[in-house]
Amino acid sequence: MSPEVSDVDFPLPQPFADEEWEAIVAAAVANVAAIEAAQDQDDPAEAAVQDLLEAQPAGARAALTLPVPAGACARTPTWHSRRYWLTLCEWIAANTDRGKTALKRHGIAAETFLKVCAAHAEYADSPTGRDVAATLATLASRSKLSTDQLKRGRRVLKTLELGVELARGKKLNGHEREAAARLYAQAHGQAPTRLQSGAASVWALSAPLWAVEAMPAPEKPKRRSQRRSARRARKTGASTSRPVSSVPRKSPRSAPQSSRGSFLVCLSVRKDHQARERAGEEHSTPTRIRPLTLQRAAAELVERVPALRAVVGLDEATGKRRGHIGSVCDLLVEAGIDTTRWTGADIAQALNHDGAARGWMWPAAETMTSPLRLLAFRLSQLDWSSPSLTERKIHGRELAGECPAEAAYRLVKAHRRTRAAVSAKLAPPASDEHRRAIREQLTADLAAKKAARAMASVRVG
Repeated sequence: MSPEVSDVDFPLPQPFADEEWEAIVAAAVANVAAIEAAQDQDDPAEAAVQDLLEAQPAGARAALTLPVPAGACARTPTWHSRRYWLTLCEWIAANTDRGKTALKRHGIAAETFLKVCAAHAEYADSPTGRDVAATLATLASRSKLSTDQLKRGRRVLKTLELGVELARGKKLNGHEREAAARLYAQAHGQAPTRLQSGAASVWALSAPLWAVEAMPAPEKPKRRSQRRSARRARKTGASTSRPVSSVPRKSPRSAPQSSRGSFLVCLSVRKDHQARERAGEEHSTPTRIRPLTLQRAAAELVERVPALRAVVGLDEATGKRRGHIGSVCDLLVEAGIDTTRWTGADIAQALNHDGAARGWMWPAAETMTSPLRLLAFRLSQLDWSSPSLTERKIHGRELAGECPAEAAYRLVKAHRRTRAAVSAKLAPPASDEHRRAIREQLTADLAAKKAARAMASVRVG
């Protein structure tokens, strides 16, 4: 280093004056405020995009689906299954005056209408019948129907309450196009070459109460005898020498469905009954019919406990029965639950409250080896002698000779009928003469306003 440079004295930094320091702080505060304001302006857009992405249904495709308004799904009854809904549509269209009138009003044949129903059911969510967001072009290409036929079929679905339009299709705004681009990138790993410009309507296929009550229940086929009468007669003599044991036999291949093994007893009694029939004996044991309140409580409990759906009801994929609802009825009887006081909703709520207090929760259905055993254990842990939630709610509203559960079902059914009647009282569509008169009146009003503005401008000039 040269001595000339080393001998130079650099001035030491001096402290800022109060005025200078205040000016620097004020400038820094202003810069921070400007940055925060810019972020606040960007946050609403980002929040809107995130809300759209979170509102996408499970298993959504790469295309954006319009969000459904809050409460719209709660007001729409779900279907039982795809097969049942298609059968319901066919029966309503062919056997009810309301269905025939709707088809005639919208100018569509019954066969074409059923094709429209099948096309929509193909894209519906299997458990609920909702999330039908396919475009008319997609439906037309898959079903070999025209767009006009699909529109007419949708009008019939809406008229018969078999389908509800939860969200109307529209052109996408900036936030929705950004959400659609992100959804496409998540599905394909790259940005779309062409942004999505519009979204289809979102429909829910429904099974309304009036249609379910109108369609009769399917008749059960009569069972045929498994043995011929001649063979039964030959075995009659041999069977009389061997007394039929009255002790129920246990099957090594079937596991007990409850802590008391009621399913084994029923199974053994059924086997003995079949053996006596094959031997030609007279079976005089009367058939025990479960009370309606017990059957309703069991069905409501299965509906509110997802773990039980894997062992009771129908398999949506194969259409085969998994198990009979009677096994759940037997568990309720063994637990000492009076289903004239406790509905299925009350039982499910009591189990949920007890589980929350104990820190328990229902495990996933695929991880359970015996859901009915678990249900029997959970039911045995509670005291069912106290008043139920239904009893406390409808106290004093029962009719003469009516139990609390029957009163609750009656009130719910009356409420649904009233709501359906109120919603059905819609104003008739405007006639052509009324529309023409309104248009003429609007044209006259606009012409008068235009003339008034012209006169005002002339006066000012």
